Amino acid sequence: MADKLRVGVIGCGSMTTNHTYGYLNSARYEVVGISDLSEQAMSDFDEKFAEYSDYKAEHFTDFREMLSKARPEVVSVGVWHKGHSPMTVAAAATPGVKAVLCEKPMADSLGAAREMLIKTAKNGVKLVIGHQRRFLPAYTLARQMIEDGEIGDVRLITSVAGDGLPNYATHQTDMFRYLLGDVECTWVTGQVERQTDHWERATPIEDKALAVFGFENEAQAMIVSDLTPVRWQGARIYGSQGMIEMTTDDLYLMNANSSGWAHHKPDGEFLKYGEDRFEWIEAGAAQARELADWVEGRSDYHRNNGDNGYKALEMIHGVYESARLHEQVFIPVKTMVNPLEEMINDGHLQVRYPGRHDIRAGQLRGENLGEDIDNA
Repeated sequence: MADKLRVGVIGCGSMTTNHTYGYLNSARYEVVGISDLSEQAMSDFDEKFAEYSDYKAEHFTDFREMLSKARPEVVSVGVWHKGHSPMTVAAAATPGVKAVLCEKPMADSLGAAREMLIKTAKNGVKLVIGHQRRFLPAYTLARQMIEDGEIGDVRLITSVAGDGLPNYATHQTDMFRYLLGDVECTWVTGQVERQTDHWERATPIEDKALAVFGFENEAQAMIVSDLTPVRWQGARIYGSQGMIEMTTDDLYLMNANSSGWAHHKPDGEFLKYGEDRFEWIEAGAAQARELADWVEGRSDYHRNNGDNGYKALEMIHGVYESARLHEQVFIPVKTMVNPLEEMINDGHLQVRYPGRHDIRAGQLRGENLGEDIDNA
């Protein structure tokens, strides 16, 4: 096998931890540099990967210095949302960088996400957005069942979410398209409520939301977010001839041939069904392997490419735009700033219970409880 791809990591938090397990478990990479404002965060990061011979990371408190001195070919961006675009753009402009894996959501606005697409395309850098659940065996099996006509024509997909649509539900908007064979979403309608001043990784979030999406194949999908205490990643899929209920681990199928609910427990390629941290290890390694194949020219596609990441974010911002305009919104969404922020700034959404709070503040180190886009 050719030399392993050199990886540099920006932001030593939970998401880049998952990225790094993916790189190392796929056996296609070596991690040569990490960057974080906190030396302690980098030391803690080192401890997680001490058993891996391909982990040889130098420490940098300046991510630009890491890009220059560690000479990565693949860069992981796992900082808070506002940092995704400028750091991806910086990585894409660095000589020798061939690909960027940026954690979801792609950016804090469609304008910022578009800048990522422009800069990576201009420099010939491949862009992947971390919707790793496309690599889960249950998701892929459900997609195949739908393609094979096991439940007829898909009529409706439902999911539940929480803690802000960009944070939780871009996985679900991306999942809708994946299950349907990456058909295009054509319209969105939605409503949001925001009575508190809650934020998520320095991005304002709503308290509750309801969203409906329409697709070019006439299927529809719905997200119920924080309207009930229930939330889970997965979906209920209703077809003209059957149903699928799917989680990140397994799925149930009911159709004319199933004799009730048939339980499917697919194994992964890196782990067996039921093993510890199955979702994160399996999906992370498969995502990393497909990226290596793409970078090395063994394939011409990655299922988490930047275009798919943009479309997942666009569907979420379409919900906010529908709430802002009080109307059905058609894709493409024309507003390039964050519509939720626009509603907050123009008084459309007034806080009833003041007191700004970031629900991820506990991830920050030292005395900082507010905003730090350089720490994941």
